[in-house]
Amino acid sequence: GTRQDYVAMLERADQGVGEILASLDVLGLAANTLVIFTSDNGGEWLAHNLPLFHRKWTLWEGGIRVPAIFRWPGRLPAGRVSPQVGVTMDLTASILAATNTPGPEDPGLDGIDLLPILGGASPVVERTLFWRMFYVNRRQRAVRSGDWKLVLDGEAAMVFNLRSDLGERNDLAKERQDVARRLRLLMATWEQDVDEEARAVTTP
Repeated sequence: GTRQDYVAMLERADQGVGEILASLDVLGLAANTLVIFTSDNGGEWLAHNLPLFHRKWTLWEGGIRVPAIFRWPGRLPAGRVSPQVGVTMDLTASILAATNTPGPEDPGLDGIDLLPILGGASPVVERTLFWRMFYVNRRQRAVRSGDWKLVLDGEAAMVFNLRSDLGERNDLAKERQDVARRLRLLMATWEQDVDEEARAVTTP
């Protein structure tokens, strides 16, 4: 209920992660263990998300951009920061690849194997990613393509360049109507595909 409680929880989680990593080292398993530390959403109301805007339960960067730390001694370089954009579904693809486990053929995986990129064997790839959320009376959708992001918050449509405006404070929808139209079309196509697939799965 307080920021002091929140800080205590984070500190204890940090200690727990340290104990796990230390155990892997003691048991000689570190070099054969991929450890991934991440979160499913941005900080709650007690968190300080600056320079990101907003928090959990939104599709602003403060709600969806989270830390992602990969540790695999001897396979991934320590201390390297990658500009690669990733999503949670990439973890499935990456873990399957790391364990030499074949993925499903139909349907295929939504994510990509991040390990060659994080290890420096493959170049960073530009991606187009989609989100949508219906929470209480709030309806948000978002699409990111390269550095550009379209946020549809209710009836409002806003365009941001995340490379120059990570805090999403400078709406470029009027200046870059070409980007807004392109991303709206991508969003509409994606939603149609997702909804058709959902109907196909739920139809008896």
